[in-house]
Amino acid sequence: MRTITILSFCSVALLAAACASGPADGSGASVVEDTADSAEVTDTDEATEDDPSDDDTTVGQDGENDTDADGDGADSEDDAASADADETALGTRDNPLEVGTRIEMGEWSLAVTEVDLDATDRVMEANEFNDPPVDGRQFVLFEVEATYEGEDSGTAWLDFSWAIVGAAGNTFSTGSDDYCGVIPDALDDTGETFSGGSVSGNVCFSVDADQIEGGTIRIEESLSFDDTRAFYALD
Repeated sequence: MRTITILSFCSVALLAAACASGPADGSGASVVEDTADSAEVTDTDEATEDDPSDDDTTVGQDGENDTDADGDGADSEDDAASADADETALGTRDNPLEVGTRIEMGEWSLAVTEVDLDATDRVMEANEFNDPPVDGRQFVLFEVEATYEGEDSGTAWLDFSWAIVGAAGNTFSTGSDDYCGVIPDALDDTGETFSGGSVSGNVCFSVDADQIEGGTIRIEESLSFDDTRAFYALD
């Protein structure tokens, strides 16, 4: 009976751990931080490493070092810090990337390089048959640059899906009122790209005007079971 109880407990623990992965607003992308001499890639799924200078020693009121014999206090603080780091990991909706930040996702490296928060005039000029946004909305257009790093080939507009998540939490992407029509230099016009090749183009959505401030751009892999996504700040 005791053996069955232990096995049941382990099964429940493993199931809970599996279900806890892949937060809905998390980031599975890696940020490429370009410097003058080299580029550094940081995995946004991992919490920041502990400072090597941290230990179980604290400073008492008399200025002398007090050592926690068990280390429980320091461990609790480290756990809390790690939890905070996970919640605010770079590239999440709560801590979105700045426009221009380059990331690695799937077999691509890419970046949102420019955002036009009110591109209505540009879109209307692109095609005489375009309809203006519905009342209370405006066209938000952003430029994407992407380089295929895989060994075969890929197509940027097929390999990723895009959306704008408004400040109130609503998503603007595939709704009937979210479509901008024919837009200038559309990313959808780019074709198959082989290793080392780069493409660039625009993506556009019609967004509630009162949700633009504080909103984010969401990018995620189209065919992935890893919930790989990242968020860019709109403003």
